Amino acid sequence: MKIGINLNGVSYHDGSSYRKRIYTDSIDNLMKNVVNPLKEKGHEVSFYVFTYDTEKSEDVERDYNPVKSTYVSESYKFNQATSGDRLSNGWRMMTITTVNSLHQLKEEDLDLVISTRFDINFKQNPFEVYDYDFTKCSFLWREPEFMDLPIVNDTFIVFPYHMLDSMIESFVEQEVNPPGGVNPGNHNLYVPMVKRVGEDNVVWVQEGFGEKTVDNDLYKLEREEK
Repeated sequence: MKIGINLNGVSYHDGSSYRKRIYTDSIDNLMKNVVNPLKEKGHEVSFYVFTYDTEKSEDVERDYNPVKSTYVSESYKFNQATSGDRLSNGWRMMTITTVNSLHQLKEEDLDLVISTRFDINFKQNPFEVYDYDFTKCSFLWREPEFMDLPIVNDTFIVFPYHMLDSMIESFVEQEVNPPGGVNPGNHNLYVPMVKRVGEDNVVWVQEGFGEKTVDNDLYKLEREEK
């Protein structure tokens, strides 16, 4: 199986105006607990990078050796903004970054997409902890907020490549017409995806509500609050 890992968002920030993050805090365990085990099972794994242009961009390119990469220019005004801030078009920066990263995957020869982030430091192999069905769109777990909506953990999303357009459309819907009228991060994806691919094809790999989003048994998001 040809698997594309879509790394998007903040790869490095010095902490001067936002959370301090550097991808090197997480890359080793991404390789150890996700990439290498997939390769050992015979899968082809490649990286796709969409991040902000910083002094570490050349290092990111070297260390991930992506098939495609985009380093967004200063027009995003990243150093003066947070990921939840809205740009001139009214979209939150986090959403437009993710949508553009997914567009970068179009016309690629892939079977499966893993969409995740640079600062996720895996403590375990998620494909050993959970029973993944690669024919489904899989979220880790349901977040215990907005209980009238199924709110997803958005840190590690796995879906078959043929669902790429549906995933892009779902991110757009949760930005411009979110179910329940709420924009909790990029967590309001369940209803839009079900609408497009059917309830049987959208699953949680962990039953019930999940653990803490930032630090749990599966991973830790390596970031320092300003």
